[in-house]
Amino acid sequence: MSDQDPAAGAIRALDSELVEMALRRAPPEQVVERVADRLSAARVRVDTIRLAARTLHPAIDAIGVSWTSAAGIQSGVFRHSESRGAAWLRSPLKHMIDTASFRMRRRLVDPAERADFEVFEELAAEGYTDYLAQLIVVGGDPEARREGLIIRWLSRHPEGFRESDQQALEHVGPRAAAAVLPGLERSIASNLLQAYVGSRSGAQILEGSVQPGETEAMDAVILVVDLAGFTAASDAVPGERLVDLLDRHMEAMVPPVTDQGGEILAFLGDGFLAAFELAADPARACAAALRAATAAIDGVAALAPALGQDGLPALPLEAALHVGTVRYGNVGAGGRQAFTVIGPAVNVATRIEALCRPLGHRLLASEAFATASGDERLRSLGSHPIRGMAEPVALYGLE
Repeated sequence: MSDQDPAAGAIRALDSELVEMALRRAPPEQVVERVADRLSAARVRVDTIRLAARTLHPAIDAIGVSWTSAAGIQSGVFRHSESRGAAWLRSPLKHMIDTASFRMRRRLVDPAERADFEVFEELAAEGYTDYLAQLIVVGGDPEARREGLIIRWLSRHPEGFRESDQQALEHVGPRAAAAVLPGLERSIASNLLQAYVGSRSGAQILEGSVQPGETEAMDAVILVVDLAGFTAASDAVPGERLVDLLDRHMEAMVPPVTDQGGEILAFLGDGFLAAFELAADPARACAAALRAATAAIDGVAALAPALGQDGLPALPLEAALHVGTVRYGNVGAGGRQAFTVIGPAVNVATRIEALCRPLGHRLLASEAFATASGDERLRSLGSHPIRGMAEPVALYGLE
């Protein structure tokens, strides 16, 4: 990009804006939109910008942000399943990554230049005349997981990109990627924390709640669920199939809890511990927890026919609900922390769940939960001794 180019000053002025956006961890959409605005003002012949970046997420392999002069900013995700699809495997982006090609240019008006990838024919049919892609690698360890971004610049101008356009784009591309990276890495951290410790816990960790012993009191509904018969199944089902069996059950167990606003704080082998904060409306929290528990129980029961066809056992779900004050926050030592809840209420819920099978109920609730809930479907089952409790505990079952 020549300093004599009248657009050079406008392009270089973008550099400081990109630094500012990097420092405040601007979302990728904002960065792409700012770049598009400045390139348009500098009369660079860009009609579409497409940015793709890998992420770390249990379900999502990469994010995509696009800008067009007609539609503005749009964003989406590419799931891990799509990474095995034919469209990706035959794409120029996959080729660039596999061959470490950092630049790809195609004049789409020339049939010979668009012959190697089917997508170029599709772009030409949409009216695009020129294509420039940049692979921008992040990190210097060749043994580590390859990170980076790919930016594609497309033009509809009859003559495509001028030499000055290419110089401008090659100047802006790495700087735009550097501006995207801090926000992207913040998003990756948030996604991973949400996946592994839950949305509430993840947010608190990102906000700085990381000191050992840093906890707070919380009044909550405690939900403990467990698959009956999993220990026996683990002896009878081969390892890989056992993982599949557990995953299929978890797919039925987890979404009802998160959909109702609960936070899964710990997976306990074939079950988990979840909490629903009471806040200002205990009855509402109890209703949400009860809906989550019953939906999970019903969802697991509905797996039986499909599991039977695959030669796998259907494992009924058992659940316990209790209300109490817990300590919520960091527990651990030696540099290893868990963000969880502890306290007598957790112990009571766990021991109530252990009575589901002896009492012949899929769901049991404590008197504290039944009182806070006010749900008339909960019927008294009398008082029962619980390990560690001096007096029998009144339990309730669902009609």
